[in-house]
Amino acid sequence: MEAFVGNPDQRVGLEAPSVRAGRFNKSGWTEIADLVAILRRRWRSGRYLRAYARGERWEPISLAIKGPAPGELLDRFEEVRDWAGALVAAAGDRCEIVHKSVGGRNVGSNRLPSRVRITTFDQLCSLLGTRSEVRVLDDLLEKTRREMPALLAWAVEHPLVLLDHRSSWDRVIAVVAWIAATDTRDMYIRQIDVEGVDTKFIEGHQRLFCELLPLVLPVDQVESRPAEGAGDFARRFGFLTKPSYTRFRFLDMAVSPFPPGFTELTARTAELARMDPGVDTVFIIENEVTYLAFPGVPRAMAVFGSGFASTGLAALDWLDGKEIVYWGDIDTHGFDILSRLRSRLPGVRSILMDEDTLLSHRSQWAVEESPTRRELEGLTAEEQLLYRDLVADRYGAGVRLEQERIPFSRVRRALSSALPISSELLARDA
Repeated sequence: MEAFVGNPDQRVGLEAPSVRAGRFNKSGWTEIADLVAILRRRWRSGRYLRAYARGERWEPISLAIKGPAPGELLDRFEEVRDWAGALVAAAGDRCEIVHKSVGGRNVGSNRLPSRVRITTFDQLCSLLGTRSEVRVLDDLLEKTRREMPALLAWAVEHPLVLLDHRSSWDRVIAVVAWIAATDTRDMYIRQIDVEGVDTKFIEGHQRLFCELLPLVLPVDQVESRPAEGAGDFARRFGFLTKPSYTRFRFLDMAVSPFPPGFTELTARTAELARMDPGVDTVFIIENEVTYLAFPGVPRAMAVFGSGFASTGLAALDWLDGKEIVYWGDIDTHGFDILSRLRSRLPGVRSILMDEDTLLSHRSQWAVEESPTRRELEGLTAEEQLLYRDLVADRYGAGVRLEQERIPFSRVRRALSSALPISSELLARDA
């Protein structure tokens, strides 16, 4: 195909780019690289590979070419010739260049590139250099069809995901097949027995497994709620989950069921739920040393809260009907933990988390580096007021009073006024 530019009496063939090709495109005229960039963005969306994998009939692609305006032909004749020649040469047989007539009274009629057409999928792959990707996709689809046909429909709809996991796809489908054939109710994920697969592999491909496993497992073996972490993933697909633990000590050894010589234990929360410890009061203490040093209280036990872990105590049914007392830092996060704890155990009350305690220890104030500002629903009116004052920096920027900064004499007075504590037990820690 021959194209011409310029005056009809000055016809110039454009079979190859001019040696002056470096001078063209200063006005933003389209180059092959521009068209390839557009097509590559579309390719990365998966639209072309998905249609290919589905076996759909190819729809030719047509893209507009921005070229010189009629007024530029006369003044920039050589640049136009070089641009058009380079475009045709670069296209080769990888696409079809469509021309249109452009001209005017001074330059006559000239045929210039106006559109590019990709008429086959193979042309597109040649233009983008993606033939090797298509071959890999063919291999992956065939492997899936042969070894795990239940995943084939998903693979066809997600060709880019399939390519992203090309190096691990054989192990991925092996894991899916193993889980589908195994009763996992009394197993941990660590017990998946597939060559070349360990827990790190499962964790690294968790999102992918969350898409694939529901396709092969019975409906009653998959929880509908999405997995948000390793524990949720195990729970969702019927594996045993890592147990939660509760650390506790009795504040009145007269009621302690511990063997002689034991003053503190850490137990699985689910197992502790089956044992009523026979106490009347449970203190949840956030700071570890404060928890260890907490004074004696008749028929009471102390639980190490350790932040949000304290909310796991909702699993202890025997807490119903007992006095539950929470003590945390006077800062926004301390009240946040208290609010969350009350969402599961509504009867919880707090001690030493009031304005009087805060203002009585000004010299002990510290700065809360990253305070929360979210609305808290599980606070009393007095607690809510103090929380909002902290959020608003009424006392200063990020004011906080850590519980370990409060003297134990203040703790004993608070306990004496709040609970019927014997003088003997308090005196023991004085």
